[in-house]
Amino acid sequence: MGKRRDREEAALPGKEDGYLSRGTLGLLLAGVFLTSFGLLAFEITLARLLSVLLLYHFVFAVVSLALLGLGVGGIFVHLFWPRMPTGDSRFALLALVASLTALAIPVSVILMVQVGYLNSAANNILLYCFLLFIPFFLTGVLLSQVFRMFPELSARIYGADLAGAAIGSLGVILLLDALGGINASFLLGLVVAVAALIFAVKVLKENLRRAMIAITSFLVVAALLGANLSLGYLSDMPIAGASPDKEIRRALSEPGSPARIIETRWSAFGRTDLVGFTGRPQLMNIYIDGTAGTPMYQFSGDLANPGDMVERLKTGFTGYFPFFFLKEEERDNALIIGPGGGRDVLLALMGGVDQIMAVEVNKDLVDIVREYASYNGGIYTGFHNVKVVVDEGRNFLKRQKEKYDLIMLSLPVTQSSRSLEGYALTESFLFTTDSINDYLEHLTDEGRLVVVAHDDVTMWKLLSISLKALEERGVSNTAAFKQIYMLGLSSANIYPLFVLKKTPFSPAEILPRHEKMLELGYDPTLSYFPYLEQVGMVNPLLLALSRGKVSLTDVARNMARELGLDISPASDNSPFFYKIGLGLPTPVAIVLWLSVAMMLLVLFGPPLYRRWRPLRGETSQSKVPSSGPGLLKFVVLFSMLGIGFMLVEISLIQKFILYLGQPVLSMAVLLFSLLVGAGLGSIYSGRLAPERLTRGIASAALAIVAVITAYTFLLSPIFNQLLGTALGVRLLAMVVMLVPLGFLMGFPFPLGIRVLRRMKMEGHIPWMWGINGVGSVLGSALTIAVAIGFGFTQALLLGAGCYLVVFLTFRRRTLRGV
Repeated sequence: MGKRRDREEAALPGKEDGYLSRGTLGLLLAGVFLTSFGLLAFEITLARLLSVLLLYHFVFAVVSLALLGLGVGGIFVHLFWPRMPTGDSRFALLALVASLTALAIPVSVILMVQVGYLNSAANNILLYCFLLFIPFFLTGVLLSQVFRMFPELSARIYGADLAGAAIGSLGVILLLDALGGINASFLLGLVVAVAALIFAVKVLKENLRRAMIAITSFLVVAALLGANLSLGYLSDMPIAGASPDKEIRRALSEPGSPARIIETRWSAFGRTDLVGFTGRPQLMNIYIDGTAGTPMYQFSGDLANPGDMVERLKTGFTGYFPFFFLKEEERDNALIIGPGGGRDVLLALMGGVDQIMAVEVNKDLVDIVREYASYNGGIYTGFHNVKVVVDEGRNFLKRQKEKYDLIMLSLPVTQSSRSLEGYALTESFLFTTDSINDYLEHLTDEGRLVVVAHDDVTMWKLLSISLKALEERGVSNTAAFKQIYMLGLSSANIYPLFVLKKTPFSPAEILPRHEKMLELGYDPTLSYFPYLEQVGMVNPLLLALSRGKVSLTDVARNMARELGLDISPASDNSPFFYKIGLGLPTPVAIVLWLSVAMMLLVLFGPPLYRRWRPLRGETSQSKVPSSGPGLLKFVVLFSMLGIGFMLVEISLIQKFILYLGQPVLSMAVLLFSLLVGAGLGSIYSGRLAPERLTRGIASAALAIVAVITAYTFLLSPIFNQLLGTALGVRLLAMVVMLVPLGFLMGFPFPLGIRVLRRMKMEGHIPWMWGINGVGSVLGSALTIAVAIGFGFTQALLLGAGCYLVVFLTFRRRTLRGV
């Protein structure tokens, strides 16, 4: 009977909340659904737009600081909006705030684009944060008001909120693929404008004037979208105002050879630009989010007469060096990870490799190379021994049983975000100790790994992870050096080359390589070849390492002390290969400490403010006690939920990226699974009787701890068993694993809202919303910090620890009647 009474009460709130008919309830939930759809999709779209202007770590900072608006919106309502509207005025208020949010989304994007044209503001992170803070602040105001006005409906409202976000995580992929970043943002503003119209339906008949702002916002945003689709007044993000570190900006401003963008394509993966050079018609570059430039050469299609620029690759590009010495039986097949515009494919073709498998993660890039076959000689379409697949290279490799004579990776770095929090890199898993072991497992006995690196720092990192991987295979460091040669360290003229053979080189193999290096004019003291110990023949530090006179630990310590560089090996658990500075990257540290400060402010600020300045205009319904029994429990609950959810979500995204092999798809499906599960859990939590609310919070938290702990140990074996299956099967398995966890994670938040209502403390709901929102930003920064220092597994367990704190806080029924 208790459950039944509570279900009826949820459908027909008490007098304090006012009666909601089934139709009105549907309007409320639909408005919340569309608002959450628009904001989650807008968050992902922002990461894509900002990646064109900024490097990935600054994208993380901007998105994180903008998201603080969600929490600040709740604090604003708590402190400065004490009077809670009643009756239909509640929907008028929601329509007003949703209308402002709908307008803020396209306006913030328009202003962001205009700022991008100002070179002086290209890296003005605070300016971007301010512009993008506003739509999230308004959303925080709206949702905190919804939960305060309808606390007994929190289970359904939170379910609609999560369901909207879940659909948004998938829908944004389609929108970005179809419309690009800017038009997708405008359309998402229109979605929120529809939510405003839905809220306004309730007051449309009684007071048309109060509904006009919703109608106006819809018409304005629709006009902006329609005009941009037809006229293209805001066609794309301005490359001219991008970060000076973006390669495409340097290419377009190069005085000696003017460049122009020939073609631009947008997708959920990012923006892909094809750039041509007026003074160099034999070369085009393809850029992803303005960086990761990869060349596409004008090629005749005839390997015997490839053209001057292609022919010069044999002597001018270090990636061809290993092909000078390959025997016939060492050219049977090659796997090229990240072929980009096709340079490595050309090298393998000219090197006489029989079968070439090229794996590229960016479909737009592959499509461009295929469509420009008349320019590039059909390197992806015109050779029967070349096969190109769109996939993530490491995942593709792990699914193969075939072994290769060559595995090649040439400059595989995008410096661009592919994750929700804006920090993870597409190629993070390509260079870890675990990846080196995978490469070795997929090499023939005479096979070798060939990597063309960016600089000597990445070369030292490559050496570090390779020595660690070989050590894990029982090979000592001195013995490992017999499987390695390197050239071009610290050279200003060539890209460094790193070669790791599965078995040791013989002395007879090394001398011809050293002689060829000298013939090509490379400095021997910037190289290393095994067995050559005469002074001046190789780099003295590498020689000392190979002899065991110094250890890599000593070298790493000296680099850290003298240069501030971190060359410690990366692993799949902490795949930050491109983090070369000591400690936390500056943007991560800024977000972490700023969110810590903001969390302290939202925890202690509101009580102190109310004690110092009692609020006027509070009704008996909205009056908030300065303290009350059990209030500390709710502070712990909502802060731990915000921090813990993000720790779990981001850690699982990282683990599933390698498993699924598609970074964008992994993030979307994981978010969808977790959020749909949480939405279902939230709705189901509404069935709990009032006297079981705190027990429900404790039980759900303990179950979450158990599931996360089990996943920590079981995910890797499960992944290994499923890696060889089709993508659809892996996706289904992912959903099956994550929906139950999400279901449990959907319980505590709405139950906490209902407990506050039961204890006549609903005036605190916006404050708790604010604590939860700020906790989410803190959780995202904390995840990256813990993952860099320890690993994503440890971050996942820390997330479980947050839910354990919730369990310990609510394990005893000390709150009367709940």
